[in-house]
Amino acid sequence: MAQSLGVGLAQALLLLVFAPFIVGLINKTKAILQKRQGASVLQEYFDLWKWWRKPVIVTPYTSKIFILAPAVYFGTTLMAAAMVPGLLVSVLQAGSSGLSMGDAFVFVYLLALGRFFMTLGAMDSATAFGGMGSSREVYISVLVEPAVMLAILVNAMRYQSTTLTRMVIDFDTFYFTVPAVLTCVAFFLVMLAENSRLPVDNPDTHLELTMIHECMTLEYSGRLLALIHLGSMLKILIFLVLFSTLYLPLAIPVALKVLFGALVIGVVETLNNKMRLFKVRVYLSAALILLIVSLIAE
Repeated sequence: MAQSLGVGLAQALLLLVFAPFIVGLINKTKAILQKRQGASVLQEYFDLWKWWRKPVIVTPYTSKIFILAPAVYFGTTLMAAAMVPGLLVSVLQAGSSGLSMGDAFVFVYLLALGRFFMTLGAMDSATAFGGMGSSREVYISVLVEPAVMLAILVNAMRYQSTTLTRMVIDFDTFYFTVPAVLTCVAFFLVMLAENSRLPVDNPDTHLELTMIHECMTLEYSGRLLALIHLGSMLKILIFLVLFSTLYLPLAIPVALKVLFGALVIGVVETLNNKMRLFKVRVYLSAALILLIVSLIAE
């Protein structure tokens, strides 16, 4: 148990360090494909340091929830990072089946808890944009969470366990199957929606009528804003690690698969525009259909 906690904490810190780099890599990929020079892949580190040095401005009309929400959002994301089967787990346990520190359902609801507090914090600001962003975030989460649960169910049936470290692709068996490919594609679609990426949301825009996640951060500043953005970066890396270890049927190192996934996200975001809000349900319904077919084929 102590070893599992130590490995989980070390892995969470490792993912936390590299999370801004992965987001910078995605942005750099988009810039190159759009024939722009773009910012450095290290730009996100500079932005976090800039926000961390700025003062926190809080109006007297907000409650403690407004200040507590970024800390809970970051804390739950960091706890989720300690649960994913990543690089350290693969090194210390050859089959990654010896460490059973993260139940998949606990993982999902940890992230849901962070999202819940973020929506509360945005509504606590009592602004039009905060309320609009919160309602849109809840609308998308209602569609995303069943898809994530169904993706977990497919792997749970395949490996007879709901522990994340025991759901890693077994490359000693025949792993490149129709259910594996369908689940991989569906989880990638869900990953984009869960992390507010194109075509569901555009993280680069501040146009009022199209913002979802960014609406909830407009009233934050200083270290609170840095915690929110760092939590969002870490969340993207967490899902890339899950995508690489649980669903991507390529027998290559996890680090290379994470980098490959980041490059694919950059390509997908370059080739797609943001869809209308009420078309998101069609998008996620397609992912659900793929997962149901995969579940039947399994």
